[in-house]
Amino acid sequence: MSQKLDSRQLALDSYNEDRLSHMLPDFTRTSWVSDDTRAVWEPRIGRISTAWAAMEWHSILAGVRPCCLTTVAAERIIEAGGEWARHGLAMLPVAMSAASHSYASTMSTPRSGEPFEYRVAVGGLENVTQLKRAIDAGDNETMGKLLGYPPCCLTFFRDTWVDYDMVDTTWPMAAASGTYVDRTVEIDGGAPLQANILLRWIGMRAVPHLPCSFHCPATVVFGEKLMTVGRKLGFVEEMEWLEEILQWPVEWSALHGIAEVKTPVLKVSTRSDATAHKFVVRKLGNTMPEETVSGLVFPFKEPNGLKATDSSGFAKGLSNPIEEETVVPDWYAADNGFSTRAAMDEAQRPIVELAVELLGDSGTVLDLGCGNGVLLNKIRDQRPGVIPFGVDFEAERVAHAGELLPEFKQNFLAGSMFDGIPMDMDTVYSIIIFMPGRLLEVTATKAARLKNWLSGHFEYLLIYGYGEWLTGHDGLAGLAEKTGLELLEEHPSGTVGLARFVKG
Repeated sequence: MSQKLDSRQLALDSYNEDRLSHMLPDFTRTSWVSDDTRAVWEPRIGRISTAWAAMEWHSILAGVRPCCLTTVAAERIIEAGGEWARHGLAMLPVAMSAASHSYASTMSTPRSGEPFEYRVAVGGLENVTQLKRAIDAGDNETMGKLLGYPPCCLTFFRDTWVDYDMVDTTWPMAAASGTYVDRTVEIDGGAPLQANILLRWIGMRAVPHLPCSFHCPATVVFGEKLMTVGRKLGFVEEMEWLEEILQWPVEWSALHGIAEVKTPVLKVSTRSDATAHKFVVRKLGNTMPEETVSGLVFPFKEPNGLKATDSSGFAKGLSNPIEEETVVPDWYAADNGFSTRAAMDEAQRPIVELAVELLGDSGTVLDLGCGNGVLLNKIRDQRPGVIPFGVDFEAERVAHAGELLPEFKQNFLAGSMFDGIPMDMDTVYSIIIFMPGRLLEVTATKAARLKNWLSGHFEYLLIYGYGEWLTGHDGLAGLAEKTGLELLEEHPSGTVGLARFVKG
């Protein structure tokens, strides 16, 4: 049933009823649709970010607002302070945090010996002193006024960030702006670009605050003033690129504490508030970058408007159907520890169901103990854009995986997961599939080494167990607990779930 959400309270209640208690650490990761596209837009985004840093404090000189908050690397604090002083501005450090190259909703404590940065208040001496006092006292009202934030957005911030303890205000902002259908909100393409902060995680925004809606008039005025400052500083091209980016179609979706923000040229994965169900915000666009790729789903453009079912090849295929091949090799089920294909299919069904639910149209899945890759092949049957990876200690099984998935043969490696996974150490997989009982079969040192590697390399950790692994350990939750994991969500089958590592 479709309804217009005309109450922010209704939006907040709808969202909060579904929220879970866990919170993931802050992270932001970006992936591009192609290297060529990245070569065009990454430098442009970098130039826009440089322009934004200058616009922040020049907006004070232009009389747009009394103060700004900005971050400065520790090694640049003296240089930056000197530049501000030459323009008659004072600066006052208000916090320290670990160095970050992307948006973060919370500040992290710097560790000894690692790079760090200062959070700095810039403005007239009296104003920055007042801002520092407000920050220390948690006086959000005074802070917002000194930073130039609209009163309506300050109220929104208090209602969401403070009262409801959110780290991502996208959903309530969108739900107060568009049409709500089955946990999905659609924002019309005519919404003003100045209030669009869906790409704030890569620094693409026209305002420094969290707007109360995609149509907030005060935010539009504030954003236009800031962009005018940018143009007067000589960042004309950068402001044109920013305007284009903020008018692209974009989809934000969140599930289990991870948000994906998709545009026609890149995808951002980041932290959000954890929910039991998937929430989606689609902002329609009125521009499309030349470098976008073709695709069948939002926000990509359809390939020349032609559907596969309209093609002559499709019609010929209907006239000459290929009989389904039902014969499978002897190793098809045996490689994975099952006596029959039917038993394997039933055991793997919940894993496939949960993985497919978590994945979008693309992603990466690593199966530790992949056997011959049948499980990964089933996931790809429903999510063809997913790239599979697998590790198994039996070389013969890995060879069979190469037969089942020949185009990804190089992604299947023979070796022990406990002796150093032979994978790219910088890769963060969308899903890692793992049977936690394996941690009980090796020494504590080997188990700790694998857990240490795993903890920084997945967006979702999908665990499972069969037979005695479950009956002998009080179910999946009991097995998880005995291996240093916490079960976050369990599939109705009781054999599969999502987990995280318990610190300490």
